[in-house]
Amino acid sequence: MSLRALLACLIVPGALAPGAPARAEERAALECFSTAQTRDQILAHKLAEPFGFMQAASRQRQGEALGARLCREDDEFVYEIRLLRNDGRVEKFFVDAANGKPHAGRKER
Repeated sequence: MSLRALLACLIVPGALAPGAPARAEERAALECFSTAQTRDQILAHKLAEPFGFMQAASRQRQGEALGARLCREDDEFVYEIRLLRNDGRVEKFFVDAANGKPHAGRKER
């Protein structure tokens, strides 16, 4: 492999990984908002505040909620919630921003 090809792989994450374009397209479909934009979106679309969902996740999954961010996938709003589990791993999962139910379009990771 030439030096130029190697550098291209370093600049483009996942360029050597099979199936990388599909994952990149999947991530591109999810648009996440800043804190200020989140406040605006909550008001404009009558979404629930994330704090209750974070507290519920802490109790149900026995961990500490680290944060949440509002994202939009197509026309649906979801919260990406990050939770620090008791074993030290960070779990990320998605819930519907209106009702807190697990989001069917996004898998828990």
